[in-house]
Amino acid sequence: MSARPRLALGLLLGSLVTLATSSADAADSLSIPLFSDRSESLWPIEVAMEVVDVETGLVVVPRRDLIVADGQHTTFSEVVATPRGQRAFELALTVRHHAEGAIEFEYDLAVREAVFEDLTWSDYLLNRLALAPRPGVGPIGLAAARADIVETKQETLQEQVRVGDDRYEIRLHARSLRG
Repeated sequence: MSARPRLALGLLLGSLVTLATSSADAADSLSIPLFSDRSESLWPIEVAMEVVDVETGLVVVPRRDLIVADGQHTTFSEVVATPRGQRAFELALTVRHHAEGAIEFEYDLAVREAVFEDLTWSDYLLNRLALAPRPGVGPIGLAAARADIVETKQETLQEQVRVGDDRYEIRLHARSLRG
């Protein structure tokens, strides 16, 4: 066999080997993370938050369900109108599986409040008669904050927080969806 056909055969075999190893390396490489940030890659947990007024029993923030991965950082945020202005409930939550079916809640809760700007009597009457726009709210400020790491074997964690004269119960729900 002359040099030219051997060179062509060598180039062909070399390109086939390079193609085969590069596709195998991409699938079996340790440089690809074993767990990505996709929720389906880890054991999922169904999480939810709701806020209830302790005095009246009324639901202030309805329950919102979300499915996240074990250890994934999640944020719930809701703004509600109050007779004096607005309240914003912001919850940063991370839930993790623990031994024997327990679930760890790591949360950071902030309740921010913005009160209506002062009105004159004439502005108030015009607003009550629906002849003027709703009064504006002033700057928003931190009204209450709480952070904790709690482990529980129950699906619901209940924490109370006081904002001015109002008491709220923050209900954190978590249910493991592990097979």
